[in-house]
Amino acid sequence: MKIYFINGIDAFDDGFIAECSTFFPQWRRDKMLNYKFLKGRVQNALAYLLLIYALKDEGVFNEMPEFYYGEHDKPYLKNYPDWHFNFSHCKNAVCCVLSRKEVGIDIEEVANFKESLAEYVSNDEELEFLHSSENQADEFYKLWTRKEAVFKMIGSGITKDIKNILKTDVSINSYKIGNTWMSIATAK
Repeated sequence: MKIYFINGIDAFDDGFIAECSTFFPQWRRDKMLNYKFLKGRVQNALAYLLLIYALKDEGVFNEMPEFYYGEHDKPYLKNYPDWHFNFSHCKNAVCCVLSRKEVGIDIEEVANFKESLAEYVSNDEELEFLHSSENQADEFYKLWTRKEAVFKMIGSGITKDIKNILKTDVSINSYKIGNTWMSIATAK
C-alpha cells in the first residue's frame, strides 16, 4: 500500500483544468467540470491524476482507470479489479491510496475543537481521552480522520455507529503533516 499526496493545491489554475480536459476520459472530464468552483475542479483532477500515477508506480497501468460504484457510491476500479483505492481532500491538499486490500483514507486540517461535535462522534472512552488531552483540537481531528477512513474503507458512508466504528476489525495508521491529519484504514 502506498499513499500519494499533493499539498498546495491553490497553485493550480484554470490552465491546469484545461490541460486535464485534453486527456481525461469523457466521464471524468464531465465529473471534474461539474464542480462550480475552481478548487473543486482542481481537487477532482488531482485525485484522478494521483490514481493514474499510483497505477503507473505499481507497474500495472495499461489504460485510464474507469470506476463503478458500490451501494453508497464508493468508487471501485472497473478495469483494475485486483486493486482498491480511495481519495480524500481538504482545503489545500489531496491524497490517494492504492492497495491490494479494501482501503479508506481521510485527510483533514486541524480546526477549532467543538465540544458538541466531539460528543456526537465520540464514545465515552474517546471523550475522556479528548478532555484530558493538552491539544483537544489536534487529537479530535486525528480521531475524526481515523473514523472517516474506516467508513470510507467499508464503503458505507457515515451510516453505522460513529461512536464505535473504531472497534471494527481494521488496521489504521495516522500521520500528521503540518497542521493536517491523514489516516488510512485497511482490512486486516
